[in-house]
Amino acid sequence: MRRSTALSSLLALLLPCLVIIIPGSAVSGQAGPYLGQDPPGQVASVFAPGLVSVTGDYEYALSMSPDGDTILFTRQTAAGQVRVWQTRRHETGWSTPAPLDLTAERCKDEMEAFFSPDGQRLYFAPYNEGMDVRIWATERQPGQGDQKDSWARSRPLAGSPATDPAFFPTISRAGRLYYTNLKTRSLWVAEQDGQGAWQGRPLGLEFGGHGFIAPDESFILLDGTHEGGLGQGDIWVAFNQGPEGWSTPVNLGPRVNSAHGESCPSLSPDGRCLFFSRYDEEGGVSQIYWVDARVIETARQVAAQGEPARIRRIVEDSIAWALTRDRPLLESIISHDEDYFSFHPEGLAGVRGYQQFQEGFALWMDPRFQATRTEVRDFRCRLSRAGDVAWWSAILDDCYTWDGAPGCWSDTRWTGVLEKQDGCWRIVQMHFSFAADRPENTTGEGTPDN
Repeated sequence: MRRSTALSSLLALLLPCLVIIIPGSAVSGQAGPYLGQDPPGQVASVFAPGLVSVTGDYEYALSMSPDGDTILFTRQTAAGQVRVWQTRRHETGWSTPAPLDLTAERCKDEMEAFFSPDGQRLYFAPYNEGMDVRIWATERQPGQGDQKDSWARSRPLAGSPATDPAFFPTISRAGRLYYTNLKTRSLWVAEQDGQGAWQGRPLGLEFGGHGFIAPDESFILLDGTHEGGLGQGDIWVAFNQGPEGWSTPVNLGPRVNSAHGESCPSLSPDGRCLFFSRYDEEGGVSQIYWVDARVIETARQVAAQGEPARIRRIVEDSIAWALTRDRPLLESIISHDEDYFSFHPEGLAGVRGYQQFQEGFALWMDPRFQATRTEVRDFRCRLSRAGDVAWWSAILDDCYTWDGAPGCWSDTRWTGVLEKQDGCWRIVQMHFSFAADRPENTTGEGTPDN
C-alpha cells in the first residue's frame, strides 16, 4: 500500500504527559454494533461505505476494542497524510471518524494501531521519512466520561522490534507480540524478558506480509502472494500445530479474495467478523471489507482434510446460499461460461450456459420464494490426477415455501463436476434426479415453475 515513510533515526527524550483523544460528534442514524452496519454475509462486502471506507482515500488495518465500542483504522488521505482514525459508540450513535495524534506530533505519520486483548494498551507504528518505522505502545489511563479515552504518552518498544524496522503489531492474550520484520520481510513473534525488552524470533512461515494473531494463538491471518493465490495478493490463514509449528497457510478462497490485492487482515473481538483491505478503487486505492469469519473454520477443515473439505463446502453453498439470499456467493461458485449446464427433476430441457442460469435469480430472489432448510448427506468426492477437476455425488434435501405453500426436494440424488478455474473451484455441471421407485414428487403444489 502507499504510505509516507518512517521514523527518524533518533528519538527525543520522552516527558510524562497525556494524549487526550476527543470523540467527534455523533452520526445521526448510525446506531448499534459495527457502526450500525448489517452483519456481513459469506462473501466480502465494503465495510461502512462513506464513513470508514471513503472513496479516494486508502483505508486499512481496522481494530476494535474488546467491548466493541471503539473502532480504529488507518487512513491515508488524498493529501498523503497517514493517521489512525477513531470512531466511538455513544448513546445517540457513533461519532464521526476523526484522526488521532498518538505521538503528540513527534512523528509525521502513524498507522496500524491495534488493541491488546484486554483493551488497556495500543500497539501502533509511527514514522517520519523513509521506511525506518518502529513499533510503539501506549496505555489507557483510568477515568470517567471522556477521560476513558485518555492514553499515556506513547513510547517505542525496547528490544527486537526496535532493532529492525517493524510494523503491524498484534498481541495475544498470553502477551506475545506478533509483527512484521521489514528487514527480513517475514513475520516474527516476541516475548518480554525480565527487563521488559522484547526478544523476537522468526515465526517460521514461508511467507506473510501482515499477520494478525488470534487472541488464543490458535491461528494467524496473513496476507501475501503465493502459489494457489487468486490475485495480486490474498488473505491466508495458518493454524497452530503446537510443537510441530504452523500449518501450511490455506487460502481463504473467493469469498474473501479476488483478482485485486487483499491485505491487512484482522478480526472483531467476538471472532465473528473478518476485516481486510482490498485495492479495488481506481488507481489501486484500498477500502476496508468485511466477511463472516466462518471462512476460517472452512479453511481449518481444508488444512485437516485437504481439497475434499473445500469442495464439499462449495457444493453445499451452491444450495444453502438461498437461506440468506447471498447472491454473490452463488455467483462466485458457478462457472461463468456457456459450457455450464444442469438438469433438474421437473424437466428435460435443463439449464444451458451461465446466461440462462442467471435467469433463475428472478425466481430465487422473488419475495414469494423462501428457502427453509437444506441438508447434504452421503457426500462423496473424487479428484482427477491433475487435481483440477472433481466429481461429487450426494443425497440432498432442499426445502422452501412459495407464496406461503411448502415444497421440498427430499432424498434427491445429486451429482456434479467442478473445475479449478484461476485457482478457484467452480461448478460446471450438475444433475438432480429422484429415485425411480419414488411414489410421488414431494415438491408440492406450491412449487414454482423452473
